[in-house]
Amino acid sequence: MAPISPASAKHPAPTRPRLQSVNQDFSDLNEQIRQVAHIIRLPDDWASVKDQKTSALQHVVRARAEWVLRWILDKLKDDSSTGPEARANTTIWQLLECVIHILPVSRSAPHLRDASFTTILENTLVDNYEKDLAGHEPPSTGSDSSEMLHDGTKPSRKRKRGSPGTSSPTKPTAGLADPASLFCVIKNALQSITGVATANTKTHDTTQTELMKMVLRTESAQASRILRFWLVAVQKLVARTLTYGTAAQDVNTLLDLSVVLEIWDLRIVDSADHAGSSTEDFSNECLVPTLQLAESLRHVHPPQAGVQSTKLLDITMQVLDKLVSRHLLVPSRAAFFAARHDEAEKGNPVRRGASMLSNSLGPLQAVLLQVAQMEDAGEDVPTQLASASKAIAYLLDLAIRASPSKTPKARLAERPWIQAVFISLAECVGCSLEAPPEFVISRVAVVALESALEVLQLHKITIDSTTLKDLFWYHCGVKYPESRKKEVHWSLIAALIKLDASIFVTEPRSNPNVAKEQPKDLTEFLFSLISKADFDGEGFVDAQEDSDQDMPDADSVLLKAKPAECRYLILARIVTPIISAFSKNRNLLGFMRRWDDQLVNSYKYTNRKAMREKTQPIWEDRFLTSSLMELFEQSLTQDQIAILLQDHASRVEVWGAVLAAEEPEDVKVQKLAPYKKACASAVIIPAVLQSIRSDEIVVGLKPQLHSLFVSYTERVQDDRYTSYTRLGLSWTTLCLLMAKLWPIDMHASLKLQQSLLYPLMEQAQKDVSASCKVSAGRQVDSPARAVAMLFLFDACDRLQTVPGSEERVRDSLQQVVTNLSASQLDAQEHRAMVEIFCANFVQLLSHLDPKVSPDSIYAMLKRISSLDDDVIDHVSSSLSEAILGQGSYSLHSAYSSALSEALGQGDDLRLHHVALQSLLNVQPSELSRERREAILDQLSTLLTTNPVIDIESLAAMVQLMEVPNASAKISTDGAVIFDIAAQLQKRQSMSRSVLQQLQLLCQKTLAHIIPYQSQAQSRAFLGEFQKKLNTLTQGNKKISATGLAILRAIILEQKDSQLLSVKHYIGLLKHCLMDDGADTTDVASFEDVLEAFNELSPALLGDPTQLKATTAWLRTWINENADLNAYITSIQSGSFEVAEYVARLHKLVAKYKLYPDANWLVALTTKLLRGPLDAESKRSALITITGVLTPLETADKLGLVELLTDVEDVPAQPASYSILRDLIATLPDKPSNDTALRSKQLSILPRLCTLLAQTSDAICFNALMDGIDTILNHKASLTSQHSIECVFGVLTKLTSRTSPALPAANASHIFTRLCETSRLMLLVHRNKVGGRSHILLTLLQGLLFCLFMPTSARSGALPSWLRSNTPTEPICLTPTNGAQYTRLLGTLCNPPQSSISKTHQHSRKSKDLNDPVKAARERTSHFLYPLLTSFCRFQLTGRLQPAVRTKLMPGLWEVVGTASLHREGLDAMFAGLSRSEKDVWRSVWGEYESVHGRKERFVGGEDI
Repeated sequence: MAPISPASAKHPAPTRPRLQSVNQDFSDLNEQIRQVAHIIRLPDDWASVKDQKTSALQHVVRARAEWVLRWILDKLKDDSSTGPEARANTTIWQLLECVIHILPVSRSAPHLRDASFTTILENTLVDNYEKDLAGHEPPSTGSDSSEMLHDGTKPSRKRKRGSPGTSSPTKPTAGLADPASLFCVIKNALQSITGVATANTKTHDTTQTELMKMVLRTESAQASRILRFWLVAVQKLVARTLTYGTAAQDVNTLLDLSVVLEIWDLRIVDSADHAGSSTEDFSNECLVPTLQLAESLRHVHPPQAGVQSTKLLDITMQVLDKLVSRHLLVPSRAAFFAARHDEAEKGNPVRRGASMLSNSLGPLQAVLLQVAQMEDAGEDVPTQLASASKAIAYLLDLAIRASPSKTPKARLAERPWIQAVFISLAECVGCSLEAPPEFVISRVAVVALESALEVLQLHKITIDSTTLKDLFWYHCGVKYPESRKKEVHWSLIAALIKLDASIFVTEPRSNPNVAKEQPKDLTEFLFSLISKADFDGEGFVDAQEDSDQDMPDADSVLLKAKPAECRYLILARIVTPIISAFSKNRNLLGFMRRWDDQLVNSYKYTNRKAMREKTQPIWEDRFLTSSLMELFEQSLTQDQIAILLQDHASRVEVWGAVLAAEEPEDVKVQKLAPYKKACASAVIIPAVLQSIRSDEIVVGLKPQLHSLFVSYTERVQDDRYTSYTRLGLSWTTLCLLMAKLWPIDMHASLKLQQSLLYPLMEQAQKDVSASCKVSAGRQVDSPARAVAMLFLFDACDRLQTVPGSEERVRDSLQQVVTNLSASQLDAQEHRAMVEIFCANFVQLLSHLDPKVSPDSIYAMLKRISSLDDDVIDHVSSSLSEAILGQGSYSLHSAYSSALSEALGQGDDLRLHHVALQSLLNVQPSELSRERREAILDQLSTLLTTNPVIDIESLAAMVQLMEVPNASAKISTDGAVIFDIAAQLQKRQSMSRSVLQQLQLLCQKTLAHIIPYQSQAQSRAFLGEFQKKLNTLTQGNKKISATGLAILRAIILEQKDSQLLSVKHYIGLLKHCLMDDGADTTDVASFEDVLEAFNELSPALLGDPTQLKATTAWLRTWINENADLNAYITSIQSGSFEVAEYVARLHKLVAKYKLYPDANWLVALTTKLLRGPLDAESKRSALITITGVLTPLETADKLGLVELLTDVEDVPAQPASYSILRDLIATLPDKPSNDTALRSKQLSILPRLCTLLAQTSDAICFNALMDGIDTILNHKASLTSQHSIECVFGVLTKLTSRTSPALPAANASHIFTRLCETSRLMLLVHRNKVGGRSHILLTLLQGLLFCLFMPTSARSGALPSWLRSNTPTEPICLTPTNGAQYTRLLGTLCNPPQSSISKTHQHSRKSKDLNDPVKAARERTSHFLYPLLTSFCRFQLTGRLQPAVRTKLMPGLWEVVGTASLHREGLDAMFAGLSRSEKDVWRSVWGEYESVHGRKERFVGGEDI
């Protein structure tokens, strides 16, 4: 690089010739820029100067700066190969910005305009951002971008003017520029122009503003292209940010779209565009980039973008919403209503979409078509294109939010427009509703339509039923395309039903607009489709029995190649909503009829083979019965239920008559119509019986129930019926009938019991003990045997209190228990029956013969041990809890005998596991002492001789040793503990859990022996124990893991017996920590030794000398084996092993005070909590540091508070605030006499509020809220009026749109904390609020607004933690949150006496003794009217979930009741409401009167 020679002061070199020759003298662009900057006397660091108006730029030669501006513009607009290089150079853009600031606007604006700056900007964006940025990685260092750009090029040498070029022009190196850095400098240069063009005319010259506007003003077509390329650049850079990560200021630069929007707003609108919206240019160029950018921003979470970027992210999303609304939706809406008005005069307008919107969606439609073609070809869809399908839901949601639908009337008027938008969007994804499709609908289109329907459902907007029916008929795969293979889209059908299920239940009417080929009964058609898929296709997988499990979403179901449809999807999202719709339509019998038709069709002979291959048809799933139970009684009258039961009972009787009249062949029987109807009735009757839960209805149905009981009794006893029907269904129905009839009739009728119940019990015993096929005619499978067993359980349970039935109960029960213990049932049925027996019928075991009962229980335990591993624990614990919780003493004795027998069965480990799991659920006091000691002896023998389950055996012994067992072997022989330890060491069973249980066993044993050491038996035990102990501790060998567990137990329990000296014990521990090169396989672990030292600390306090020596040795050992100072100062968090090692030392350092000061220990704890530790280790570290901080002086604690609150390192804040929370809990609730300390005390709460307003981390939020609650509730002396107002202020901020970006996943928890803290202030610090209760109003309004879901953009912005990035996944608060807000309002309106007693102590000295609660209500009532007004307004602009509203309204009634203390206040509030708000208030007042009775005062000043 040629050096720059400074010119002589006396003879300065002329600058103009040097400027004119710079292109000839230098070939490298960077060198040219450097020379130009030097010539016009820019400082060397001009590129890094932030303020372009600084004095360093005042000495620039302005006359030559204008020439430099022309030179820069010539470089940027050059169309040759040097043009892209210049436009990709960051330095030249920085120089342009600098020159624009130097020159006056009157000199710079004409040059910028003549050079067509907008064209330069467009070319720059095209050159650098139209291509893929995947190859550009962010720079790893902070070097200058121009240096990175030309890293591989050499500076050119200066040559003489006119000489031939010795160096060829450098190749364009635009590809080497960092895209983000280039974008920033381009934006800064453009901002220097727009800053003048948009300046305030009151403070700036309008002439300069207009001159700069001329620079930016261009045709609408070019402005749209610039906006498009700018949005594309931002979208790509944001995606690059998510991939590589970048600084927060770079994210802020990307998200600010104000500069490019100035160009768009200053565009020259086409003369043909009367609306001035440039809809065509915007949709052609900018629509798809805008939608893609909006989708990309939804994936930018606050932790990634930075706390400061959250607000800008929201603003950018709002800007994009306004762009789409202003230039697409608003013009399309105006055109739609204008065209609709014209068509309305011609009669009934045909259903139509928004034509202008459909035309404008052409670019998006092209992208979606491309995605569909790629899917059909099996190609991978790029992420940028795949996101286009989500734009459908976004556009529909935006159209709803942007509509002027503030009032119900306005929302009703907007429905045609919303429907037109939906139709146009459906056409955009290739799903026209005007004609049947010719091709199979793509999966992307299905997902888009489903999300659009979900948006409509979330906004509670219904559209024309004809539109939905056409969507179902044309695009759900039920009919079209006719010439191609179809696939039914069940999730799309489910979305349709969720939006409006009435289209399937409304009675068919003649409609000329409906296609003739559409079926009249859509429900019957849909149910037939389900049946066809169940029998003919691959079928549906089993329903999820647990209704709490998450549903598979549409994307996961539809985006697979050939998904196996989930039965739960069909039942829960299709059939169940249809049942509810029939119920709402008061036509539940219509569903019952259609269900019956499907059951009858399923029993066709053609479906017999399919039914045999399937476990259960979908129409017989128990999920249907569960759904029916919730609606049955409230939808049907008693007469309707009686007729329904009678009809199905008659069908069963008809089938019996047909079967009794002739003996048809097997095939002919299954073809008979009565057979199919009877089989369907066999399914419906038990469903109806389970749905009847009212005692009054049961009494009214007594004749029908008796008839059914008799009919089914004959059915299970006659082999002719059982040959063609499922016996399990018949026994199920009999169980239900007996449950209904027993309380009303059968319990008091011995005749009925003998004539009906006894024969059935005999038949049930035969079926329970029968094999799978008793004879050629009777089929008894495992499910049938299980249900027959259940019938016997139920019958025995009811007959056990009937005199004279003891023998029958005993015989039946013996049969059942025998078969339950045998392998008569399959695994699934056996598990279910054992659980049912343990939960409901275990008390029946007391009726067994005492001699037989232990054997029966043992056989049951033996059978349980053969079950799967995941079932054994649950079943065995259930059996133990049931017997010990409900059984008698004899049953307890039989059970303990069975457990003892099970433990004595040799090497049967599975049986041992069952017995031990059962023992762990037994309280020792529930067993006799002899039985406990016998079991303890068995376990001792097993542990010392046979391989057993060590952890469970030790845990059972520990539990049994909770009470004395003086005659047990472990309490009489001091060598047993050591023998068990030796066997554990031999088997290498030395896990941490095993060692803990061994230590506990030794402790509990010594706890029963040492207090009675003077007795002969105890002396004998301790003598043998001492011998074994001396053998263990003699010599210099290291202690084993099991030996250390015994020694730790001795130290903790020996008290004054001195079995082991502390000095000797410490020596053993020191020896274990010393590395002498010996084999450490059988030596106690490092962790156990440190834990032993920690346990020693209290024992050493009595011996200062020993404590001092031990502390010194530990300090030396830690210094030699760990560098904790280096760990504290390290930048990286380290590995899990390092963090775990330090965590073990942390407790030792704190216990023995091995730290220089408390600040050092806090720093170590903070670093430790930031490491990769598990939650339990972190809790232990917090407990340890709290124990150290508690005894400190108040001044030291306040110093630590300042240290922990002044943390600039964001990753360290969660750990620091967690320690701060515990430190605040240790502060004394006493004001300091020192003024400085008192000031620090009072500053804690405001400081916490300041930190809370800035944090976006969930851990920090909870820690700070805990600290605030602790001060409010327990440290009243640390509060003041100012601090209470600070708390109110930060809580209000957290409920406003400016709230910090807390995680939305914790929205319900955040709202809970806000309500709890607000209520706490009212309970404890209401006196500090005084007469300024109005400061609560904004907080209460904010919390109330959080419960609503806004229906439009005009409704106001929710806090960031309640905002959803996806329209189809809104964040809703729960009914529990509504109840918490109600509780807060209740505390406000009806305060307890304790919260206001201090305020009203002075009233006792007055002559008038007023009720303080009444006085508090009086003061509160004056500021509640704005809250009621807000509720009315929120009702118009948002919606409450029904469950949330139910919980909220009791609190609102409290507010209304308190506010109604002053009639004039209510009247004034009513007068200030708008018309729509008055309508809402009338409804609220009417509902209030219906709950609390009619009031004398009226709702408003006028009659309503």
